[in-house]
Amino acid sequence: MVMYIDYSKYPFALSQRELVELYVERPSVLASRDATLREKLSIIVKEIIERGELPYNACSSIEECVLLYYTILDLAKAIGDKWFQNRVALVYSKYASRSMVQESPEKLLLLGRKLGLEVLLVSGEPDIPKIPMVSKSGKVVRFVPCEFAVSVLSYLRVVSRRLIHDQSYNLINNIVKNGYVYLDQKTYQRVLEEAVLNTILSTIEESSPPLGLEEFTRLVADIEKLLVEGRREQYVEPIEKEKTQVDVKIELKSGELPIIEDLFPPCITRIISILRSGGNPSHVERFNLAAFLGSIGLDVDSVLEYFKTSADFNEKIARYQVEHILGIRGGKKKYLPYSCEKMRTSGICPIQEQCKGGKNPVAVYKYNIRKYLKTSKENKDADKAAGGI
Repeated sequence: MVMYIDYSKYPFALSQRELVELYVERPSVLASRDATLREKLSIIVKEIIERGELPYNACSSIEECVLLYYTILDLAKAIGDKWFQNRVALVYSKYASRSMVQESPEKLLLLGRKLGLEVLLVSGEPDIPKIPMVSKSGKVVRFVPCEFAVSVLSYLRVVSRRLIHDQSYNLINNIVKNGYVYLDQKTYQRVLEEAVLNTILSTIEESSPPLGLEEFTRLVADIEKLLVEGRREQYVEPIEKEKTQVDVKIELKSGELPIIEDLFPPCITRIISILRSGGNPSHVERFNLAAFLGSIGLDVDSVLEYFKTSADFNEKIARYQVEHILGIRGGKKKYLPYSCEKMRTSGICPIQEQCKGGKNPVAVYKYNIRKYLKTSKENKDADKAAGGI
């Protein structure tokens, strides 16, 4: 049976080399010179920027979808805005992920291979390993078949960027045999989604936009205007670090801590840096940042300010999640960030040595504050003594 991929859903699966074989001119050159394509391109880009979605039926054919996709990637490279690049990759990967739900295992296998994964489809008892899945109530256990076998090298290449922070993707927590990781269909689809994201970002990085073409240069300027307009409400300036003198009599046990970002632990500083550079932290990294900020006394709105520069920011969803982490929703349990050891094993901690002051980020920050206050007091006392001589 011959398998076909619908490239209108998965345009990244058709390389530009294959476009040349189909006698298609370079996508961004063609789109720059065609008024109809430019109009459709503006509609798609505006939806990506403002809503984080691909408009329904924006393309009239598969060829058009692929042409506009590669043009958008060239534009993202030419503009050089990391937020926009990540936004494009996220939108297309999520769109593909929703489409994958309807696909057969054979189609998902083909798609994985198109993305460069070494993957096999396992069939026939007793070859298919099964993993136990427990219901939320804890009363029902069912065994889910792991039909997909991905080579360890392919698997690690995909999950090592973000998914590895979630310990459920660690090799030790999965079935590994003869150089392959065995996955159930749902997990395999999540790995494919991440592979799509990585592929798009790599393609943008390797792209060579036709900057010498006048029509393309004008198109870049038009898209930059859409980017500025669309991000006006979303973009926020980085939160200014507190520069005022801190009251040395502050009671640290009260939960009211001064917010001095220079004193944040390295793991937290790293996550904030990713967000502010337009990057896309993992779910686990976002959870730990929100839990840390809530634990040092920030309210929901203040925590949300840190996330507004993320490429996939949705205030309604983000507010719900932050309120849950801060104990306002759900079971009203306020969550703490991971311990330093768990931060390290999850790949979030960027340093090898243990930070001074404790075994979790909140304790480390309190230690840093105490040290800062003590030094400030000593300096003030020294200044007074010098002034009295």
